[in-house]
Amino acid sequence: MSQLINASLGKRLLAIIYDLLIVFFLSFIITLIIQTLIIQMNLVDLESVQISKTESVLAIPITSPINTFLRSLWLFIPFLYFVYYWTKHSRTLGMKVWKIKGISTNQVAITGLQSAIRWVSALFGLGYLWMTVDKDHLPLQDRLSKTRLIKVE
Repeated sequence: MSQLINASLGKRLLAIIYDLLIVFFLSFIITLIIQTLIIQMNLVDLESVQISKTESVLAIPITSPINTFLRSLWLFIPFLYFVYYWTKHSRTLGMKVWKIKGISTNQVAITGLQSAIRWVSALFGLGYLWMTVDKDHLPLQDRLSKTRLIKVE
């Protein structure tokens, strides 16, 4: 069996950029569809803010619980995207393009719990600073989730 080589920081960052474009698009479209359905079902009182239905797509009052729900989708959708792909396919679409795969430290598929830990700990990208002091040059999200990203052919 060949030796496993960790994915470089450059390839990791390129895969992240690729995945962020996908996640942004998905989040935007899904949120827009849900928001439109909410407005069409009259779940928001648009008369109280003096807005017509044609103007309302971007104007749900900020204090509305529905607005809070719609904003939370911008975290929930990326969470589902990354956890699903890491668990079911061992890599996201961006990782596939840049030939990176995620594995558990015992060289088996990543579990749902490991994926969730990995996503939460990677949320703000600060884990990559950890790579500079880590003896194996692994980011914090790899350490905490007991996973690693490797190069694949």
